[in-house]
Amino acid sequence: MKNLNVLIVTTSHDQLGNTGEKTGVWIEELAGPYYEFKDSGASLTIVSTKGGVVPLDPKSELPEWQTEFTKRFFKDDEALETIKNTKRVDEVDPAEFDILFFPGGHGPMWDLGDNPKVAQLIQAFDQNDRPIGLVCHGVVALKGVQNGNGTPFVKGKRVTSFTNSEEDAVGLSDVVPFLLEDALKDEGAIYRKGDDWSDFVIEDGNLVTGQNPQSSVSAARKTIELTTIIS
Repeated sequence: MKNLNVLIVTTSHDQLGNTGEKTGVWIEELAGPYYEFKDSGASLTIVSTKGGVVPLDPKSELPEWQTEFTKRFFKDDEALETIKNTKRVDEVDPAEFDILFFPGGHGPMWDLGDNPKVAQLIQAFDQNDRPIGLVCHGVVALKGVQNGNGTPFVKGKRVTSFTNSEEDAVGLSDVVPFLLEDALKDEGAIYRKGDDWSDFVIEDGNLVTGQNPQSSVSAARKTIELTTIIS
């Protein structure tokens, strides 16, 4: 298998609604896939909606949420450099990449969905049947994306995401601009979910979605597997 080029797209949003608290990318959902891709021999490029520094959710940096991947990431100067000065999502050529991946965190709920530039990227990968992986709130990047005939991209597709019950559990159902599970269903998705906080991934064609942070590595691994099937 050739060495893959992976494009990871993150949020640039760092405000948790009107709470006065910070948010951003949930570090496990970036670090886990980052090393799943890197350790497979892939080259990685990280971009964000606005470019510049990628905001990390401070809560995801607390000791109780650290994993082998986050600990490795924070000690890895090369990895840390990739999130210090990212290009904007519209400054890269999708033709240069084999996999598109969106980590979550609550930040994406404000800037990845209904985003024309993000939508163009997703459409470009889909038209070339290249794997698109999204995890947790990163699945919101699919919101507002349309097929060539104007129908919602997710209509009739099997997908998962951070669930309504998981949003309730973290006490943010009234903070996020909408509930992601509901938004996907509203656009016609065939929504599936596992138990709260379980590792749950759905594959539909070239689309891979993971439910929550626990699903991040599995979602990344499945996109790598798809490259061998699709090619």
